Amino acid sequence: MKTLQLDFNRNPSVVPWLGLLLTVIGIVAVLWVMTQLDVAKENKTQIEIREDEVALRIKQLESKRLAAQQASPVSEKVGKIVLSQTFNPEAGIAILEEVWLPEIALTRLEVANLERDIKLELEAKTLNDVLLFVDRLNQHPAVKQVSLARNSSKVGDPFKPAVASIEIFWRDDRPSETKASAITSVSTGAAR
Repeated sequence: MKTLQLDFNRNPSVVPWLGLLLTVIGIVAVLWVMTQLDVAKENKTQIEIREDEVALRIKQLESKRLAAQQASPVSEKVGKIVLSQTFNPEAGIAILEEVWLPEIALTRLEVANLERDIKLELEAKTLNDVLLFVDRLNQHPAVKQVSLARNSSKVGDPFKPAVASIEIFWRDDRPSETKASAITSVSTGAAR
């Protein structure tokens, strides 16, 4: 209900409370946003400073690593060669001899000592013979992993033999003291 105005010479006026309240809330919101922007800018500058410090540390470590590598690149190569000579490829070839099938013909054999890896290219009468060979390899306890890289059949040959590429990784079954002595000889050879 409106208040009764008895002074007829004065214009009636109402205080706009709602407008004043909304104006005050707007001013408070603008001030809060401005302080949040200042906090965000400060956080951004701190993050940029940290990123610069980390990039500087990475550059320093990389330069130290490169300097050390340039100082003795030969010893690192010699160490890898000596380590690769400690592995015996006969262990991998012995695995092949144990699981070999007479239906399989070997066309290519590549042995990598350091990785204990054998890459085979072979031919067989059928694809089932190749798969049986892969299964026998997988069941061998000294074999870590076998992968059949590709298989196909020779189209030009009237018998259409299966052609496959297989990669075999074998485990290092040397005693622990042999491994330790190999690593020690590599590290002493690198120190010279």
